[in-house]
Amino acid sequence: MMQGNIFDIKRYAIHYGPCIRTTLFLKCCLLLCRWCHNPESQQFHPVVIHQVCKLGDHEFTEERTVGYTVSAEELVQEIRKDYVFFEESGGGVTFSGGEPLCQDVFLVECLRLCRAAHIHTCVDTAGAVVVPHLEEICRYTDLFLYDIKTMNRRKFREYVGECFDEVCRNLKTIVNSGNRVIVRIPVIPGFNDDAESIYEIITYLQTFPVVQEVNLLPYHRTGADKYKRLGMTWQMGNFESLKPENLQEFREIFRTNGYQIT
Repeated sequence: MMQGNIFDIKRYAIHYGPCIRTTLFLKCCLLLCRWCHNPESQQFHPVVIHQVCKLGDHEFTEERTVGYTVSAEELVQEIRKDYVFFEESGGGVTFSGGEPLCQDVFLVECLRLCRAAHIHTCVDTAGAVVVPHLEEICRYTDLFLYDIKTMNRRKFREYVGECFDEVCRNLKTIVNSGNRVIVRIPVIPGFNDDAESIYEIITYLQTFPVVQEVNLLPYHRTGADKYKRLGMTWQMGNFESLKPENLQEFREIFRTNGYQIT
């Protein structure tokens, strides 16, 4: 029985692919993005997070373990509970993380079972890992949400980590497999929130003419508190969260270059 590690299941999600979706968050990621809003996902094994609780005027801290092991069959059985919502809205299941491709064998089995159950499948990935079973993943995936953070190798290494070449190689494999791809770009203050960075990404994407859909994601601080609770250091300082209107200039640049903003 194929098993994997996950840390959350989010139902009725609307930001992880089209329509109403159930999003599964898999553990493990090789990147260390400074702005990561799911730092509890970075390790493959479960981690302990401290949570402040209140009971009347009394405040206390308790420990909570994040992450657990589940079989592919159990997970898909859980997903099937939401089938009526998928059927009515045209939604489905999204595998996110962490980096779901880090558990590629487990992911293949989950995707295969979802396909057999006629559930629309989406994989939300940054592609920053060697993936021996990527072609098989492509076979069972209806849509990829592919994160492109920067096309500047130096910036990638400084702010994100290694595996820049894997990001490029895996996107090429996915596109060549004929899968639908929506590119998602997190716009981060002090990192890629300038026209030069955006044009670098556009120049790269133009090597894949079939990729025409782009989603710009405004930076937010919602994960900052988790770092303290995990005993980690938040590295984004006092940068304020961006609002959708802050990205209007970049949306227009993409539209001018022929891209559909989703």
